[in-house]
Amino acid sequence: MSEIKFINNINPRMRSILFIIILIIIGFIIGQIIGSLSGSYLIEQIEGTSIPHRPDYDLTYEQESQIIRGYTIIATILCVEITLLIGLIYVYITTFLKIGSRYLIGFVIFVGIFLIKSILNLVALTPLISEPIKAAPLVISPLFKGSFGPFASYFTIFEILAICILIYLSRE
Repeated sequence: MSEIKFINNINPRMRSILFIIILIIIGFIIGQIIGSLSGSYLIEQIEGTSIPHRPDYDLTYEQESQIIRGYTIIATILCVEITLLIGLIYVYITTFLKIGSRYLIGFVIFVGIFLIKSILNLVALTPLISEPIKAAPLVISPLFKGSFGPFASYFTIFEILAICILIYLSRE
């Protein structure tokens, strides 16, 4: 009971920042778990399938670690975005239950569509990375050593910043 009083005594702006930080930490942990658990699956997808007219090419340890590291980073970024979108939907639904404005239903649908897009990006991540590497294994270095990563997934950070701003403003 004292924890609830402590949370209620915190400044509302600080509560919003704390809410955002907690969502980011949850997304980070989930992304790290997904990346570490499915990294070996990704390597199996790359090495385990044979493509006609493709020379045999075994990945080196360095290439495998580049792939798993890049995959984990991208999965983490997407998971942070997903948890923030879920948090934003939560904020809009709780506000709707208090106010009852139909305008907020539109926001929930709008954010829900972005949530579906982010989930589908996460689901499609393995084939998006494995297919080009299976076709031409020498693309590993350009894909994972570049400053933007495969398919410019790092630009999702700008979406994450925008979602954080929306959560902060919506909780006021």
